Amino acid sequence: MMDTLNNRSPRSVLVADDSLYLDITGDSDSVSLVDDLDAMVVPYSVMPAGNETQVNAVRELLRAAGQLIPGALLIKNPYESEVFEFSEYALESFASAKYHHLATVAKLLGATDVRFEDAKIERQTAATNGGVRAMIPGLGGGDTDVSKEVARKLDARLEGQLTFGGGEPDPEAALEFLRRHNLANDQQLKSLVEMRTGSNPIQGYRMTLSGTRESDANLRAALSIAESVSGKKGINVGATFTREVKSIRSIEITTSIKF
Repeated sequence: MMDTLNNRSPRSVLVADDSLYLDITGDSDSVSLVDDLDAMVVPYSVMPAGNETQVNAVRELLRAAGQLIPGALLIKNPYESEVFEFSEYALESFASAKYHHLATVAKLLGATDVRFEDAKIERQTAATNGGVRAMIPGLGGGDTDVSKEVARKLDARLEGQLTFGGGEPDPEAALEFLRRHNLANDQQLKSLVEMRTGSNPIQGYRMTLSGTRESDANLRAALSIAESVSGKKGINVGATFTREVKSIRSIEITTSIKF
């Protein structure tokens, strides 16, 4: 379906109810939103005012996934070509996906144990929440609450330990998995494959991965929609998501792997 979008779906999508969409198209200050193929505004049911083919393709994709909901702000999963996540779950969902993709690569390389150790949430103010720590001292206040909530949701998604039967490493399968999930340019994961290839393969590895690097551009595209649309007719789009993205700089996930 995404062939109509030149093989690339938008980074983010707002499903606008018909009244809001017509308001956007009639406002000279915001009508340009309907032409943006990266941060896309999709009307719930009325005829699109621009990029009709692309908008209809995205609308059908969301309808099939049960995500065509007026007011929904959705963000493209950076590891899947045609999968979107609701904005309020995006940060922890994408960080969790990165961790589990690492675990799958480790499994393909013959791992016996993948253990989640810690996640650090970097932001402008400091807070702690069990094993998830927020860095960069600052002012405290509202950002602290936001960081704690993201930490709580992230803790709920990350498995403490994954155990496998072990086996011979399959570097080609691991590299193919990275390519399929848009991780072929992650140097740490590529290095892990290399260290399990050939003579004297690595037996254990403790590593820290960014849980937000691949999703950053998609998150920023969604933020641009939220900020452009919020306030129209008293509508507040993606309020929780906006607070999180503005408060949190990055999420770093530390794991240990045994082969």
